[in-house]
Amino acid sequence: MKLADLKKLVTEIGQGAVELVFPAEPVCPACGREPGLYRGLGRQCLKRIVLIVPPICNLCGRMLRLNKASDGKCQECCGTAYYFSKARAVAMYEGALREYLAEVKYRYRPDLGMALGELMVEWLKAYPKYGKFDLIIPVPIHPQKLAIRGYNQAELLSIPLQRHLGIPVKSDIIIRRKLTETQNALDRESRFSNVRQAFQVVRPGALTGKCVLLVDDIMTTGATASEVSRMLLRAGALDVKLLTLAAGVIDKQWLHQ
Repeated sequence: MKLADLKKLVTEIGQGAVELVFPAEPVCPACGREPGLYRGLGRQCLKRIVLIVPPICNLCGRMLRLNKASDGKCQECCGTAYYFSKARAVAMYEGALREYLAEVKYRYRPDLGMALGELMVEWLKAYPKYGKFDLIIPVPIHPQKLAIRGYNQAELLSIPLQRHLGIPVKSDIIIRRKLTETQNALDRESRFSNVRQAFQVVRPGALTGKCVLLVDDIMTTGATASEVSRMLLRAGALDVKLLTLAAGVIDKQWLHQ
């Protein structure tokens, strides 16, 4: 080996050792400029997200107007029966978070997806009484969409949750067997009928007596999560709670009435 090559090798080994002892600070995947906090987004990018804060609906977790907080439930939940026992979301599906999720879903950004999952971890740290769970199940997507997208965004969000909770993520228990019409093009009633019988539990024995944390990116009407929960409960799950990164804004709930 030439002396120059030897010097280069020693330098590279030295740099590698330094990086092992003092790893480089991760960069925010949203902006690519500021340091990412706790494997997630940077401080300024976090400030662009509208977090959900109390008062919230006791069932679905959406924010309530102050003058309706005493009711405990939002208008949607007063007229709807869900199969999950509770749902919570970290932030409102608008502004920056809407942009970030579009990046994850349509522009192949697994790094951003897992960084957003760290937000859900921070939420669980703040609300440890939300529940104790035996396993995490991401809401499945159809194989055709999986092939196009390259991943299930709900699975990406689940990876940081698995690290935090120390319980398995199970993506092989329930599948999406029907390629349904896109939910965002449908009204509320059509969303529920659209997903009816769209899912199938293929490993029912894995659910018996289990408390499930169901994970998805967005909850709008709750139709998809409720149908998945229905199938999980029928297959033996003891309880299903939903945690999503975002909750859709239902404007009529904010009208003065």
